[in-house]
Amino acid sequence: MKSGRAIPNPMVLMKALAFRVGLCGVCLLLQMPLTAHAQTDQNSSERETVTTPTMREQVYRTLSEAQEKAEANQTAEAIATLDRLRNRGSLNSYEAAMMWRFYASIYYSQDNYDDAIQAYQNLLNQSDVPEALETEALYSLGQLYFVREDYKGAIELLERWLKLVTNPAPKAYVFLAQAYYQTEEFGKALNPIQRAVDIVEKQGKVPREDWYMLLRAIHFEQNDYAAMARVLETLVKHYPKKSYWVQLSGIYGELKQEDKRLSALEIAYRQNLLDEENELITLAQLLLRAEVPYKAARVLEKGMKDGIIKEDKDNLRLLSNAWTMAQEAEKTLPTLIQAARISDTGELDVRLGQTYYQLDQWEQAVTSFRRGLNKGAPDQADNAYLLLGLSLYNLDRLDDATDTFRQATKYDDSRDEARRWIEYLEKEKERREQLAQSKLELESD
Repeated sequence: MKSGRAIPNPMVLMKALAFRVGLCGVCLLLQMPLTAHAQTDQNSSERETVTTPTMREQVYRTLSEAQEKAEANQTAEAIATLDRLRNRGSLNSYEAAMMWRFYASIYYSQDNYDDAIQAYQNLLNQSDVPEALETEALYSLGQLYFVREDYKGAIELLERWLKLVTNPAPKAYVFLAQAYYQTEEFGKALNPIQRAVDIVEKQGKVPREDWYMLLRAIHFEQNDYAAMARVLETLVKHYPKKSYWVQLSGIYGELKQEDKRLSALEIAYRQNLLDEENELITLAQLLLRAEVPYKAARVLEKGMKDGIIKEDKDNLRLLSNAWTMAQEAEKTLPTLIQAARISDTGELDVRLGQTYYQLDQWEQAVTSFRRGLNKGAPDQADNAYLLLGLSLYNLDRLDDATDTFRQATKYDDSRDEARRWIEYLEKEKERREQLAQSKLELESD
């Protein structure tokens, strides 16, 4: 078994549970009805009705005394009080269960997990335990097993707990998924983490970033790169970070989706997220493969100017090749202009627009792409709309660019990238409006 997997594990942080023996907790359980029912998620059948004994006044006072000492950080005295109660030897099952609950909480506050585990087990060994107390003990015991790295034990307890509760909180499914992940049972880990994510998304909320990270890791372990790409697409939407864009680009490469691979890396570059030599060189190489040598040269040249890319012979050769290819692209302009002028279809106009785009001649690119789309270029329309939108973006015509990207969403091959650009442009327009408003406010002062 692998150990110490680097997956964010909030459930391991047991201190988040807080040490709450709580007199109010005692009062709550004292007010419970004498019968308790629970439905299972499996078959919605009723739990067998049990009769819970009542707590006697003297026992209640002793537990209250232990509570007061615990809250005053007099844990030794609190344990001594509980020992006195235990040695009395005449407790009913409910009183004994509450006593063991107090023991478990105090031992846990001392990081004495062995005794805390034993106390919870003693609680569960009592007969006629109220369902609320049983479910609490099972969940807490499962977490303690997790802390002790007894993941199989944690799984067994949590599966028992899930059979006793209805509508568990999403974090319980995350806890179970993490335990299965640690035992390398990735197939069993997938369903609970996906269920947790689905529950939160159906509520119209965004799940925690580390939940998506766990889901991504499980797909990786299963070599399911298509599913991993979907998770990363969600991550860059809600938690846009360099690492996710770079990983997404790499996964697209594994899936042989070279256009998307380039798009993901180029979006990261445009957001100034790429700051390592290998990232910039990879981007330049992808641009060269996509026959966009001018952009490749600009990426390499800027990287060298910024001191990120070393000016060694290999990198200088790559830059030289990029500039050479860009010059060849420029020389094709006169021929393409003439051919596009006499063509009845728009394919050559789109090619001309692509050449202008490669040379950063945005106005000419816009004119050519629009002419080609008006003439009709069905096989190239998706890419033409994308590049037209990017050309308009580079001309700082953000509204026109957004409208163009909406046209690109009508095509399967360009839909995802176009949507990402639309989202980015909306945020950029909002950012500019906020800056303009701030400037007006400063000037008015």
